[in-house]
Amino acid sequence: MKKKLEKFADFASDVLPHEIAWLMQVQQFQDADNREILQTIEHNCQHPRTPVAFRTAIDKRKYSNLKQWIQQRLDSIDVDKHLIHINQLDQKIMTDSISPAEEKVLLQAIARYDRPEYYFTKFYELTLSYRQFLLIRMRYKDHHTVSQFIERQRPNYEKSKEVFQKLHDATLDITSQYAQNTTESRQWEQWLLDTFNDETLDGLNRYFAVVRLTFLYFNYSAFDKLKEVYDALDVLLKKGVFYSRRILFNYYANCVLLHSKFDVLQQAEEYGYLSIKQKNTDHLHYLNNYSAILLRQGKIHEALALMKQSFPSLRHTNNLRNKIGFMAFYIKCLNLNGQPADGEKMADSFLRDNSKDILAHRWHIFFVAYFQSLVLQEKYDKLLKACRKFQLLHKEAEYQARPNYLPTLQWYYHISRYVENEIDDEQLVAKMVESGRPHFGNAHKQRLLLDLLAEVKSCIPHLCVRIKSMLLVSEISG
Repeated sequence: MKKKLEKFADFASDVLPHEIAWLMQVQQFQDADNREILQTIEHNCQHPRTPVAFRTAIDKRKYSNLKQWIQQRLDSIDVDKHLIHINQLDQKIMTDSISPAEEKVLLQAIARYDRPEYYFTKFYELTLSYRQFLLIRMRYKDHHTVSQFIERQRPNYEKSKEVFQKLHDATLDITSQYAQNTTESRQWEQWLLDTFNDETLDGLNRYFAVVRLTFLYFNYSAFDKLKEVYDALDVLLKKGVFYSRRILFNYYANCVLLHSKFDVLQQAEEYGYLSIKQKNTDHLHYLNNYSAILLRQGKIHEALALMKQSFPSLRHTNNLRNKIGFMAFYIKCLNLNGQPADGEKMADSFLRDNSKDILAHRWHIFFVAYFQSLVLQEKYDKLLKACRKFQLLHKEAEYQARPNYLPTLQWYYHISRYVENEIDDEQLVAKMVESGRPHFGNAHKQRLLLDLLAEVKSCIPHLCVRIKSMLLVSEISG
Protein backbone atom coordinates (compact mmCIF):
# COMPACT_ATOMS: atom_id res chain seq x y z
CA MET A 1 0.00 0.00 0.00
CA LYS A 2 2.75 2.40 0.95
CA LYS A 3 4.64 1.64 -2.25
CA LYS A 4 1.53 2.28 -4.35
CA LEU A 5 0.98 5.67 -2.71
CA GLU A 6 4.61 6.55 -3.21
CA LYS A 7 4.20 5.86 -6.90
CA PHE A 8 1.09 7.99 -7.03
CA ALA A 9 2.83 10.75 -5.07
CA ASP A 10 5.65 10.72 -7.64
CA PHE A 11 3.09 10.96 -10.42
CA ALA A 12 1.20 13.75 -8.67
CA SER A 13 4.38 15.74 -8.00
CA ASP A 14 4.90 15.94 -11.74
CA VAL A 15 1.50 17.56 -12.35
CA LEU A 16 1.94 21.23 -13.24
CA PRO A 17 -0.07 24.10 -11.68
CA HIS A 18 -1.93 24.96 -14.87
CA GLU A 19 -2.76 21.31 -15.45
CA ILE A 20 -4.39 20.92 -12.06
CA ALA A 21 -6.15 24.28 -12.47
CA TRP A 22 -7.84 23.00 -15.64
CA LEU A 23 -8.58 19.60 -14.12
CA MET A 24 -10.29 21.24 -11.17
CA GLN A 25 -12.50 23.19 -13.60
CA VAL A 26 -13.60 20.18 -15.63
CA GLN A 27 -13.93 17.54 -12.90
CA GLN A 28 -17.46 16.61 -11.90
CA PHE A 29 -16.73 14.00 -9.26
CA GLN A 30 -19.51 13.14 -6.89
CA ASP A 31 -17.13 10.99 -4.87
CA ALA A 32 -15.61 12.93 -1.95
CA ASP A 33 -12.41 10.87 -1.97
CA ASN A 34 -11.69 11.75 -5.60
CA ARG A 35 -12.24 15.43 -4.87
CA GLU A 36 -9.95 15.21 -1.86
CA ILE A 37 -7.15 13.63 -3.88
CA LEU A 38 -7.42 16.31 -6.55
CA GLN A 39 -7.42 19.04 -3.89
CA THR A 40 -4.30 17.53 -2.35
CA ILE A 41 -2.58 17.59 -5.74
CA GLU A 42 -3.67 21.22 -6.15
CA HIS A 43 -2.28 22.15 -2.72
CA ASN A 44 1.04 20.42 -3.43
CA CYS A 45 1.35 22.19 -6.78
CA GLN A 46 1.02 25.48 -4.96
CA HIS A 47 3.42 24.43 -2.16
CA PRO A 48 5.95 22.08 -3.84
CA ARG A 49 8.54 22.43 -1.05
CA THR A 50 6.06 21.44 1.68
CA PRO A 51 3.73 18.84 0.15
CA VAL A 52 0.90 17.21 2.06
CA ALA A 53 0.82 13.40 2.18
CA PHE A 54 -2.01 11.56 0.47
CA ARG A 55 -4.41 9.85 2.85
CA THR A 56 -3.69 6.12 3.01
CA ALA A 57 -7.20 5.24 4.19
CA ILE A 58 -8.59 5.94 0.71
CA ASP A 59 -9.06 2.84 -1.44
CA LYS A 60 -5.90 2.38 -3.54
CA ARG A 61 -8.05 1.67 -6.61
CA LYS A 62 -9.31 5.23 -6.51
CA TYR A 63 -5.73 6.48 -6.77
CA SER A 64 -5.12 4.21 -9.75
CA ASN A 65 -8.35 5.23 -11.48
CA LEU A 66 -7.74 8.92 -10.84
CA LYS A 67 -4.24 8.69 -12.27
CA GLN A 68 -5.69 7.20 -15.43
CA TRP A 69 -8.40 9.88 -15.54
CA ILE A 70 -5.82 12.68 -15.23
CA GLN A 71 -3.66 11.26 -18.01
CA GLN A 72 -6.60 10.75 -20.35
CA ARG A 73 -8.07 14.20 -19.77
CA LEU A 74 -4.76 15.96 -20.31
CA ASP A 75 -3.99 13.88 -23.39
CA SER A 76 -7.36 14.86 -24.86
CA ILE A 77 -6.36 18.56 -25.02
CA ASP A 78 -2.62 18.17 -25.60
CA VAL A 79 -1.91 20.03 -28.84
CA ASP A 80 1.43 18.29 -29.37
CA LYS A 81 -0.14 14.85 -29.06
CA HIS A 82 -2.78 16.04 -31.51
CA LEU A 83 -0.01 16.99 -33.96
CA ILE A 84 1.56 13.56 -33.63
CA HIS A 85 -1.83 11.97 -34.35
CA ILE A 86 -2.34 14.19 -37.43
CA ASN A 87 1.07 13.24 -38.80
CA GLN A 88 0.44 9.55 -38.18
CA LEU A 89 -2.88 9.70 -40.01
CA ASP A 90 -1.31 11.57 -42.91
CA GLN A 91 1.38 8.91 -43.22
CA LYS A 92 -1.23 6.16 -43.16
CA ILE A 93 -3.31 7.91 -45.82
CA MET A 94 -0.28 8.38 -48.06
CA THR A 95 0.72 4.73 -47.61
CA ASP A 96 -2.84 3.37 -47.95
CA SER A 97 -2.71 1.87 -44.48
CA ILE A 98 -5.39 3.82 -42.61
CA SER A 99 -7.88 1.49 -40.88
CA PRO A 100 -11.69 1.73 -41.13
CA ALA A 101 -11.87 2.59 -37.41
CA GLU A 102 -9.38 5.43 -37.87
CA GLU A 103 -11.31 6.71 -40.88
CA LYS A 104 -14.53 6.72 -38.88
CA VAL A 105 -12.97 8.85 -36.15
CA LEU A 106 -11.41 11.20 -38.72
CA LEU A 107 -14.69 11.69 -40.58
CA GLN A 108 -16.45 12.44 -37.31
CA ALA A 109 -13.78 15.01 -36.42
CA ILE A 110 -14.19 16.67 -39.83
CA ALA A 111 -17.99 16.76 -39.56
CA ARG A 112 -17.85 18.25 -36.05
CA TYR A 113 -15.02 20.70 -36.66
CA ASP A 114 -16.00 24.14 -35.41
CA ARG A 115 -13.27 26.77 -35.06
CA PRO A 116 -9.57 26.51 -35.97
CA GLU A 117 -7.63 24.54 -33.40
CA TYR A 118 -3.94 24.84 -32.49
CA TYR A 119 -2.54 22.90 -35.46
CA PHE A 120 -5.41 23.80 -37.77
CA THR A 121 -3.24 24.21 -40.90
CA LYS A 122 -1.79 20.72 -40.43
CA PHE A 123 -5.27 19.27 -40.00
CA TYR A 124 -6.52 21.12 -43.08
CA GLU A 125 -3.62 19.78 -45.17
CA LEU A 126 -4.44 16.30 -43.85
CA THR A 127 -7.98 16.65 -45.24
CA LEU A 128 -6.56 17.62 -48.64
CA SER A 129 -4.66 14.32 -48.75
CA TYR A 130 -7.68 12.43 -47.46
CA ARG A 131 -9.95 13.93 -50.14
CA GLN A 132 -7.66 12.56 -52.83
CA PHE A 133 -7.63 9.19 -51.05
CA LEU A 134 -11.46 9.09 -51.08
CA LEU A 135 -11.97 10.28 -54.64
CA ILE A 136 -9.73 7.70 -56.28
CA ARG A 137 -11.76 5.04 -54.45
CA MET A 138 -15.01 6.65 -55.66
CA ARG A 139 -16.32 7.08 -52.12
CA TYR A 140 -18.46 10.04 -53.13
CA LYS A 141 -20.44 10.50 -49.94
CA ASP A 142 -17.37 10.79 -47.71
CA HIS A 143 -15.63 12.82 -50.42
CA HIS A 144 -18.52 15.29 -50.34
CA THR A 145 -18.25 15.64 -46.54
CA VAL A 146 -14.52 16.33 -46.72
CA SER A 147 -14.88 18.71 -49.69
CA GLN A 148 -17.49 20.73 -47.83
CA PHE A 149 -15.09 21.08 -44.90
CA ILE A 150 -12.26 22.13 -47.20
CA GLU A 151 -14.31 24.81 -48.92
CA ARG A 152 -15.81 26.08 -45.68
CA GLN A 153 -12.45 26.34 -43.95
CA ARG A 154 -10.45 27.60 -46.96
CA PRO A 155 -10.63 31.30 -45.89
CA ASN A 156 -9.38 30.36 -42.41
CA TYR A 157 -6.58 28.29 -43.90
CA GLU A 158 -5.47 31.07 -46.23
CA LYS A 159 -5.61 33.55 -43.36
CA SER A 160 -3.51 31.27 -41.14
CA LYS A 161 -0.88 30.81 -43.86
CA GLU A 162 -0.73 34.55 -44.46
CA VAL A 163 -0.34 35.29 -40.75
CA PHE A 164 2.34 32.61 -40.42
CA GLN A 165 4.39 34.21 -43.20
CA LYS A 166 3.93 37.66 -41.69
CA LEU A 167 5.10 36.29 -38.34
CA HIS A 168 8.31 35.24 -40.05
CA ASP A 169 8.80 38.79 -41.35
CA ALA A 170 8.21 40.18 -37.87
CA THR A 171 10.61 37.64 -36.39
CA LEU A 172 13.41 38.80 -38.70
CA ASP A 173 13.17 42.34 -37.36
CA ILE A 174 12.63 41.32 -33.73
CA THR A 175 15.48 38.81 -33.49
CA SER A 176 17.86 41.06 -35.43
CA GLN A 177 17.22 43.81 -32.92
CA TYR A 178 17.57 41.38 -30.02
CA ALA A 179 20.81 39.85 -31.28
CA GLN A 180 22.48 42.78 -33.04
CA ASN A 181 20.41 45.88 -32.29
CA THR A 182 20.46 46.69 -36.02
CA THR A 183 16.72 47.11 -36.62
CA GLU A 184 13.54 48.43 -35.02
CA SER A 185 10.67 46.13 -34.14
CA ARG A 186 8.13 48.35 -32.37
CA GLN A 187 6.13 48.62 -35.61
CA TRP A 188 5.02 45.01 -35.12
CA GLU A 189 3.60 45.49 -31.61
CA GLN A 190 -0.05 46.21 -32.38
CA TRP A 191 -0.29 43.60 -35.13
CA LEU A 192 1.14 40.96 -32.80
CA LEU A 193 -1.28 41.95 -30.05
CA ASP A 194 -4.18 41.72 -32.50
CA THR A 195 -2.95 38.31 -33.65
CA PHE A 196 -2.75 36.99 -30.10
CA ASN A 197 -6.24 38.25 -29.26
CA ASP A 198 -7.86 36.95 -32.48
CA GLU A 199 -9.98 34.02 -31.30
CA THR A 200 -10.89 33.11 -34.90
CA LEU A 201 -7.23 32.31 -35.61
CA ASP A 202 -5.48 29.00 -35.06
CA GLY A 203 -3.66 28.54 -31.76
CA LEU A 204 -0.20 28.11 -33.26
CA ASN A 205 -0.19 31.59 -34.78
CA ARG A 206 -1.68 33.10 -31.63
CA TYR A 207 0.95 31.53 -29.41
CA PHE A 208 3.75 32.41 -31.82
CA ALA A 209 2.58 36.03 -31.51
CA VAL A 210 3.09 35.82 -27.73
CA VAL A 211 6.63 34.49 -28.21
CA ARG A 212 7.43 37.37 -30.57
CA LEU A 213 5.89 39.91 -28.20
CA THR A 214 8.12 38.52 -25.45
CA PHE A 215 11.23 39.27 -27.51
CA LEU A 216 9.87 42.64 -28.63
CA TYR A 217 9.06 43.87 -25.13
CA PHE A 218 12.44 42.70 -23.86
CA ASN A 219 14.02 44.68 -26.70
CA TYR A 220 12.42 47.84 -25.31
CA SER A 221 12.36 46.87 -21.60
CA ALA A 222 8.57 47.26 -21.76
CA PHE A 223 7.96 44.78 -18.96
CA ASP A 224 4.66 46.29 -17.81
CA LYS A 225 3.20 45.66 -21.26
CA LEU A 226 4.61 42.15 -21.30
CA LYS A 227 3.04 41.43 -17.93
CA GLU A 228 -0.37 42.34 -19.36
CA VAL A 229 0.14 39.84 -22.17
CA TYR A 230 1.27 37.13 -19.76
CA ASP A 231 -1.65 37.77 -17.41
CA ALA A 232 -3.99 37.17 -20.35
CA LEU A 233 -2.02 34.10 -21.42
CA ASP A 234 -2.13 32.74 -17.86
CA VAL A 235 -5.95 32.80 -17.95
CA LEU A 236 -6.00 30.92 -21.27
CA LEU A 237 -3.54 28.28 -20.07
CA LYS A 238 -5.64 27.63 -16.98
CA LYS A 239 -8.59 27.05 -19.31
CA GLY A 240 -6.62 24.43 -21.23
CA VAL A 241 -6.09 26.65 -24.29
CA PHE A 242 -2.72 26.12 -26.03
CA TYR A 243 -2.07 23.19 -23.70
CA SER A 244 0.99 21.01 -23.91
CA ARG A 245 3.67 20.48 -21.30
CA ARG A 246 6.23 21.91 -23.71
CA ILE A 247 4.30 25.17 -23.94
CA LEU A 248 3.83 25.32 -20.17
CA PHE A 249 7.56 24.85 -19.56
CA ASN A 250 8.31 27.62 -22.03
CA TYR A 251 5.78 29.85 -20.30
CA TYR A 252 7.30 29.16 -16.87
CA ALA A 253 10.80 29.90 -18.18
CA ASN A 254 9.67 33.23 -19.59
CA CYS A 255 7.94 34.06 -16.31
CA VAL A 256 11.32 33.59 -14.61
CA LEU A 257 12.75 36.39 -16.72
CA LEU A 258 9.70 38.60 -16.35
CA HIS A 259 9.49 38.35 -12.57
CA SER A 260 13.23 38.87 -12.26
CA LYS A 261 12.84 42.21 -14.04
CA PHE A 262 10.36 43.26 -11.35
CA ASP A 263 12.75 41.86 -8.69
CA VAL A 264 10.03 39.47 -7.50
CA LEU A 265 12.66 36.83 -6.96
CA GLN A 266 10.68 34.31 -4.92
CA GLN A 267 8.07 33.98 -7.68
CA ALA A 268 10.84 33.90 -10.27
CA GLU A 269 12.44 31.01 -8.37
CA GLU A 270 9.15 29.11 -8.21
CA TYR A 271 8.69 29.41 -11.96
CA GLY A 272 12.32 28.43 -12.48
CA TYR A 273 11.82 25.30 -10.40
CA LEU A 274 8.90 24.36 -12.63
CA SER A 275 10.69 25.18 -15.88
CA ILE A 276 13.55 22.69 -15.36
CA LYS A 277 11.30 19.71 -14.62
CA GLN A 278 11.39 18.53 -18.21
CA LYS A 279 14.64 17.61 -19.97
CA ASN A 280 13.99 18.94 -23.47
CA THR A 281 16.14 20.81 -25.99
CA ASP A 282 15.65 24.07 -24.09
CA HIS A 283 16.63 22.58 -20.72
CA LEU A 284 20.03 24.29 -20.55
CA HIS A 285 18.43 27.65 -21.34
CA TYR A 286 15.86 27.18 -18.58
CA LEU A 287 18.58 25.97 -16.23
CA ASN A 288 20.68 29.08 -16.89
CA ASN A 289 17.77 31.37 -16.02
CA TYR A 290 16.94 29.40 -12.87
CA SER A 291 20.56 29.41 -11.72
CA ALA A 292 20.74 33.18 -12.20
CA ILE A 293 17.75 33.62 -9.88
CA LEU A 294 19.26 31.32 -7.26
CA LEU A 295 22.49 33.33 -7.35
CA ARG A 296 20.63 36.62 -6.96
CA GLN A 297 18.90 35.21 -3.89
CA GLY A 298 22.21 34.16 -2.38
CA LYS A 299 21.47 30.44 -2.82
CA ILE A 300 24.95 29.86 -4.17
CA HIS A 301 25.41 26.30 -2.89
CA GLU A 302 22.10 25.18 -4.38
CA ALA A 303 22.97 26.84 -7.70
CA LEU A 304 26.38 25.16 -7.91
CA ALA A 305 24.96 21.75 -7.03
CA LEU A 306 22.35 22.16 -9.75
CA MET A 307 24.96 23.14 -12.35
CA LYS A 308 27.22 20.21 -11.44
CA GLN A 309 24.29 17.82 -11.66
CA SER A 310 23.37 19.14 -15.10
CA PHE A 311 26.90 19.33 -16.51
CA PRO A 312 26.61 16.04 -18.50
CA SER A 313 23.72 17.52 -20.53
CA LEU A 314 26.17 20.10 -21.89
CA ARG A 315 27.62 17.44 -24.17
CA HIS A 316 24.26 16.77 -25.77
CA THR A 317 23.41 20.26 -27.01
CA ASN A 318 24.25 21.88 -30.32
CA ASN A 319 22.93 25.26 -29.19
CA LEU A 320 26.04 27.43 -28.77
CA ARG A 321 24.10 30.22 -27.11
CA ASN A 322 22.85 27.93 -24.36
CA LYS A 323 26.21 26.19 -24.02
CA ILE A 324 28.10 29.47 -23.51
CA GLY A 325 25.44 30.70 -21.10
CA PHE A 326 25.71 27.50 -19.08
CA MET A 327 29.49 27.82 -18.81
CA ALA A 328 29.21 31.46 -17.78
CA PHE A 329 26.82 30.63 -14.95
CA TYR A 330 28.88 27.62 -13.93
CA ILE A 331 31.97 29.85 -13.63
CA LYS A 332 30.00 32.41 -11.65
CA CYS A 333 28.70 29.69 -9.32
CA LEU A 334 32.28 28.57 -8.68
CA ASN A 335 33.36 32.17 -8.05
CA LEU A 336 30.62 32.84 -5.53
CA ASN A 337 31.26 29.53 -3.77
CA GLY A 338 34.84 30.55 -3.06
CA GLN A 339 36.36 28.63 -5.96
CA PRO A 340 37.46 31.39 -8.38
CA ALA A 341 40.64 29.47 -9.29
CA ASP A 342 38.46 26.61 -10.54
CA GLY A 343 36.29 29.16 -12.36
CA GLU A 344 39.36 30.65 -14.01
CA LYS A 345 40.66 27.24 -15.03
CA MET A 346 37.31 26.28 -16.56
CA ALA A 347 37.05 29.62 -18.36
CA ASP A 348 40.56 29.35 -19.79
CA SER A 349 39.88 25.87 -21.10
CA PHE A 350 36.51 26.75 -22.61
CA LEU A 351 37.87 29.94 -24.15
CA ARG A 352 40.82 28.11 -25.66
CA ASP A 353 38.53 25.59 -27.38
CA ASN A 354 35.65 27.91 -28.29
CA SER A 355 37.00 31.46 -28.67
CA LYS A 356 35.45 32.06 -32.11
CA ASP A 357 32.02 30.88 -31.00
CA ILE A 358 32.19 32.89 -27.77
CA LEU A 359 33.14 36.10 -29.58
CA ALA A 360 30.41 35.53 -32.16
CA HIS A 361 27.62 34.74 -29.71
CA ARG A 362 27.52 35.48 -25.95
CA TRP A 363 30.91 37.00 -25.35
CA HIS A 364 29.65 39.56 -22.81
CA ILE A 365 28.10 37.13 -20.32
CA PHE A 366 31.10 34.81 -20.61
CA PHE A 367 33.79 37.44 -20.05
CA VAL A 368 31.88 39.02 -17.16
CA ALA A 369 32.00 35.66 -15.34
CA TYR A 370 35.62 35.07 -16.37
CA PHE A 371 36.73 38.55 -15.25
CA GLN A 372 34.94 38.09 -11.94
CA SER A 373 37.09 35.04 -11.25
CA LEU A 374 40.22 37.07 -12.08
CA VAL A 375 39.22 40.05 -9.91
CA LEU A 376 38.48 37.78 -6.97
CA GLN A 377 42.04 36.42 -7.29
CA GLU A 378 43.50 39.88 -7.90
CA LYS A 379 44.80 38.83 -11.32
CA TYR A 380 44.29 42.29 -12.77
CA ASP A 381 47.13 42.10 -15.29
CA LYS A 382 45.71 38.90 -16.82
CA LEU A 383 42.31 40.57 -17.08
CA LEU A 384 43.73 43.57 -18.91
CA LYS A 385 45.65 41.37 -21.34
CA ALA A 386 42.54 39.33 -22.16
CA CYS A 387 40.42 42.45 -22.58
CA ARG A 388 42.92 43.96 -25.02
CA LYS A 389 43.65 40.71 -26.86
CA PHE A 390 39.98 40.19 -27.73
CA GLN A 391 39.26 43.95 -28.20
CA LEU A 392 36.39 43.73 -25.74
CA LEU A 393 36.06 47.47 -25.13
CA HIS A 394 35.48 47.96 -28.85
CA LYS A 395 32.80 45.26 -28.78
CA GLU A 396 31.42 46.79 -25.58
CA ALA A 397 30.82 50.12 -27.35
CA GLU A 398 28.43 48.36 -29.76
CA TYR A 399 26.89 46.24 -27.01
CA GLN A 400 25.84 49.26 -24.89
CA ALA A 401 22.76 49.90 -27.01
CA ARG A 402 21.11 46.71 -25.76
CA PRO A 403 18.25 47.26 -23.33
CA ASN A 404 19.63 44.87 -20.70
CA TYR A 405 23.18 46.21 -20.84
CA LEU A 406 25.09 46.94 -17.64
CA PRO A 407 28.71 48.24 -17.51
CA THR A 408 29.91 45.26 -15.47
CA LEU A 409 32.75 44.42 -17.82
CA GLN A 410 33.77 48.08 -18.00
CA TRP A 411 33.91 48.35 -14.22
CA TYR A 412 36.11 45.26 -13.93
CA TYR A 413 38.39 46.68 -16.62
CA HIS A 414 38.69 50.17 -15.11
CA ILE A 415 39.28 48.79 -11.59
CA SER A 416 42.03 46.57 -13.00
CA ARG A 417 43.63 49.56 -14.70
CA TYR A 418 43.44 51.48 -11.42
CA VAL A 419 45.08 48.72 -9.38
CA GLU A 420 47.80 48.41 -12.06
CA ASN A 421 48.42 52.19 -11.76
CA GLU A 422 47.24 53.00 -15.28
CA ILE A 423 44.67 55.53 -13.98
CA ASP A 424 44.33 57.50 -10.72
CA ASP A 425 41.51 57.95 -8.20
CA GLU A 426 39.76 60.75 -10.05
CA GLN A 427 39.86 58.97 -13.39
CA LEU A 428 38.46 55.75 -11.91
CA VAL A 429 35.62 57.55 -10.15
CA ALA A 430 34.79 59.52 -13.29
CA LYS A 431 34.73 56.43 -15.52
CA MET A 432 32.59 54.33 -13.16
CA VAL A 433 30.11 57.14 -12.49
CA GLU A 434 29.89 58.06 -16.17
CA SER A 435 29.21 54.48 -17.27
CA GLY A 436 26.85 53.73 -14.38
CA ARG A 437 24.80 56.95 -14.35
CA PRO A 438 22.56 56.17 -17.39
CA HIS A 439 21.24 53.04 -15.64
CA PHE A 440 20.23 54.59 -12.32
CA GLY A 441 16.83 55.62 -13.63
CA ASN A 442 15.91 51.93 -13.76
CA ALA A 443 15.25 50.42 -10.31
CA HIS A 444 16.21 46.90 -11.41
CA LYS A 445 19.51 47.97 -13.00
CA GLN A 446 20.28 50.28 -10.09
CA ARG A 447 20.02 47.42 -7.64
CA LEU A 448 22.29 45.22 -9.76
CA LEU A 449 24.93 47.95 -10.03
CA LEU A 450 24.85 48.59 -6.28
CA ASP A 451 25.35 44.84 -5.77
CA LEU A 452 28.32 44.99 -8.15
CA LEU A 453 29.75 47.95 -6.27
CA ALA A 454 29.52 45.98 -3.04
CA GLU A 455 31.27 43.06 -4.76
CA VAL A 456 34.31 45.16 -5.78
CA LYS A 457 34.46 47.14 -2.54
CA SER A 458 37.54 45.26 -1.33
CA CYS A 459 39.42 46.39 -4.46
CA ILE A 460 38.71 50.09 -3.96
CA PRO A 461 37.49 50.45 -0.34
CA HIS A 462 38.25 54.18 -0.04
CA LEU A 463 36.40 55.05 -3.27
CA CYS A 464 33.23 52.94 -3.10
CA VAL A 465 31.27 55.28 -0.82
CA ARG A 466 32.16 58.24 -3.02
CA ILE A 467 31.16 56.45 -6.23
CA LYS A 468 27.89 55.23 -4.71
CA SER A 469 26.93 58.69 -3.41
CA MET A 470 27.68 60.31 -6.78
CA LEU A 471 25.59 57.70 -8.64
CA LEU A 472 22.65 58.10 -6.25
CA VAL A 473 22.84 61.91 -6.42
CA SER A 474 22.86 61.77 -10.21
CA GLU A 475 19.80 59.49 -10.10
CA ILE A 476 17.90 61.90 -7.84
CA SER A 477 18.85 64.95 -9.88
CA GLY A 478 17.96 63.10 -13.09
